[in-house]
Amino acid sequence: MPVALALTLLSVFTLAGLVLSAVSGWTLSHALGGSTTAARHIAIAVPTVLFSLFTQSMVLFFFIGTGKLLKEAAAKRSDAAGRDYILACVRGFKMRTSALCTFAPLIALATGLLGVTAHTGKTPAWLHLVAAILCVFLHVVAFGREVVAMAGTNQLMDEAATLVPPAPDGAAR
Repeated sequence: MPVALALTLLSVFTLAGLVLSAVSGWTLSHALGGSTTAARHIAIAVPTVLFSLFTQSMVLFFFIGTGKLLKEAAAKRSDAAGRDYILACVRGFKMRTSALCTFAPLIALATGLLGVTAHTGKTPAWLHLVAAILCVFLHVVAFGREVVAMAGTNQLMDEAATLVPPAPDGAAR
């Protein structure tokens, strides 16, 4: 549980950094009062991208590690239905989170690289803007799915030994 909480907080900090970076980039492009410089935008964006890479990697490792523990717990069960249910849950958690854990930091990195090329005039600024919007969107979606999956994983780990799988649809209980 403490690991999932720590990862949730890291994800919140990443989202806050992305929003601050987006706001500083927007004010830079609209020169509100001339107070925002490119250096300030970069000083927020670069650590945020690195934080995203770190956080999403740790979330991915969380699901790899807990998946291994749950597979071991499933192997110790004597009932096939319980084993199959736990393994299906593990697969479901991984399927809902793995792609997002991979692509969210990759789009953050791509957004940063497009920001550099937009600043030097090699690519249009709108491309950096579109990538930034996609980056924030993917991180928000990833956050929602990861928090739900981490909570489900923690609950499954607590109950793996004694869990009674739900009855198949249409079966009498």
